Amino acid sequence: MKETPEQTAKRLAKTRGYSYPEWEYLAEKDAEFLDAYNRLSGLSLLHEGVSTEGKQLPAKYRELIAIAAMIGQARMWGVKPHMERAMRLGCTEQELLEALETALTPVGAPPFRQALNILMQVTGWQPAAERKKGAKKKGGKGTDLKSAPSPKSPMRASGI
Repeated sequence: MKETPEQTAKRLAKTRGYSYPEWEYLAEKDAEFLDAYNRLSGLSLLHEGVSTEGKQLPAKYRELIAIAAMIGQARMWGVKPHMERAMRLGCTEQELLEALETALTPVGAPPFRQALNILMQVTGWQPAAERKKGAKKKGGKGTDLKSAPSPKSPMRASGI
């Protein structure tokens, strides 16, 4: 039995750990191309179910490379799901930060700052003033950053 486009998109999201609406579109319009694309992407990023035998670069570091390449091309829409996948694969916040710092010189300050903002969202980091507001609302001296809302992104206003 052939998969529906929705089933294909869900399967890809499961193996990758994230999803884009474009996959469902491709599944509907050209499923064969989507499967080829997913196979290549899976090999490069070592998605779930792809053999790692003989591979020397772990998936979490492959994600860091992909993130740096995306910010270098100002493709910020793909950075957050790749940061989240990197963290699921064992990447630390500090490793993500240092990967962004490494990318600063070749990519420049504006994409670096946008990527930092995304990292702040992924980790739940907030400026001190926001943390204090959260503490006052809760009546305590601190706040649990994991349950705190993500910081407002200046990128949202620009449509990125």
